[in-house]
Amino acid sequence: MDGPVVWMVFEAVGEEEDAVEESMDEHVETLKVEDGIEVKEVDRDDVKQMEDPHPGLEEGYSTVVEVTAGFDGFDTAIQTVLNYGPTYVQIQGPDQYNIGLGEAQEAMQKVASTMHQYAQMGAGGVLVSNTEET
Repeated sequence: MDGPVVWMVFEAVGEEEDAVEESMDEHVETLKVEDGIEVKEVDRDDVKQMEDPHPGLEEGYSTVVEVTAGFDGFDTAIQTVLNYGPTYVQIQGPDQYNIGLGEAQEAMQKVASTMHQYAQMGAGGVLVSNTEET
């Protein structure tokens, strides 16, 4: 892969230990078969029991998985982050990466399309850049 190498952290929380483990396994396995992605390393924490993992759940289970992957382009990396929702990402390399106008346009359009989908689902809307009078 000639594109960026990205380290991603995924977290899962749920009521049942098996469901947390299985959902994270499925998440990583689905990522492994995506076109334009080469999963290089997977480091997974054991599923742990937690108190108050999030509002409305008094007790649950949690796990964290770290994935390092290479991408065929910056646009594929952006699409993967949008589709898979890691909690944290860090570009590990290369130190220099040249991106052409077409690849940059494709990456930006993927972000715009995803944001538009969220707005249509009621998760957001059109942002107004300046609501104060000048």
